[in-house]
Amino acid sequence: MPGFALPGINRSAHALAASALIMAVSACGGSASGDEGADGGTQAGRTVQTAYGAVEVPADPQRVITLSDTSLDAALYLGVEPVGTSSARGGNSAPGYLGEKARSVPLVATVREPNIEAVLKAEPDLILAAPNLEKSQYEALKAVAPTVVPKNDGWRQPLETYAEALGEKESFDEKFDALLDRAAGAAGGDDPGTAVVVRWMPSGPLVMNAANMPSDLLKEAGVTIMPIARELEAPHSDPLSLENLERIDADRIFVATLNAEGEKALEAAEKQESFTRLKAVESGRVSGVDGQVWSSSSGPYAMEKVLEDIEAAYRG
Repeated sequence: MPGFALPGINRSAHALAASALIMAVSACGGSASGDEGADGGTQAGRTVQTAYGAVEVPADPQRVITLSDTSLDAALYLGVEPVGTSSARGGNSAPGYLGEKARSVPLVATVREPNIEAVLKAEPDLILAAPNLEKSQYEALKAVAPTVVPKNDGWRQPLETYAEALGEKESFDEKFDALLDRAAGAAGGDDPGTAVVVRWMPSGPLVMNAANMPSDLLKEAGVTIMPIARELEAPHSDPLSLENLERIDADRIFVATLNAEGEKALEAAEKQESFTRLKAVESGRVSGVDGQVWSSSSGPYAMEKVLEDIEAAYRG
């Protein structure tokens, strides 16, 4: 696979190179828009509402590129193996939690930027991008194939948009409802008390928003999320100092780490008196969880992993 664009390359130069590649494909008789069938006629499809307006997508997409953890997760869950995807945040491969399911999917992007040359070579007929994709990147991608950028109105909406674009909305709704039914009983049925999800960084713990997928599943299970998480407007809070840990003094704490530095910082914090005084620590109700799953993805496979962690925490 061609190498990714070097960080030092000027974005405008990269965009010009991408435009030249797209023009070359068109000149050779290819279809940059991806909306023509093998016989040269327009393939009947459907209209999907996205962050950048209505997008016409193929009725039965065969070559799908997914440019986020969540879109890759959703596609695989719905039985679609993409022809290209992006690397996971902080990594150089697909998300580890997807295991063998994503092992053979080629990388055509980093988490920050697609490699337009690699995207072109994959010959996609549909691209599922992440919410908040930059307009300049969207313009380059949509010249290759119909590109779906979901609106970012809660973690569930992108999943529904991806399912609709793949023509699998009915199947998705059924499977999603089954996951929510499972979540309702994940804490065992008794009053599970309060909880909070934090991502531990070298600078300290970041509280995850109560509107994110893991906290939402905890709420489905009857858990009361701590006020600091419910009050957030951003995805997470600023790092909390050890002196302010009482703000996460919940009955149970789910602690996610993304890398070795975060794990070392957590190990150091565990020796501090302010940490050991937390009631979840005193009662042995601190659950270490995978930060890639709990803070970076919202796909159905990630939901299953989170539910497994919740069930293990509350049911022993």
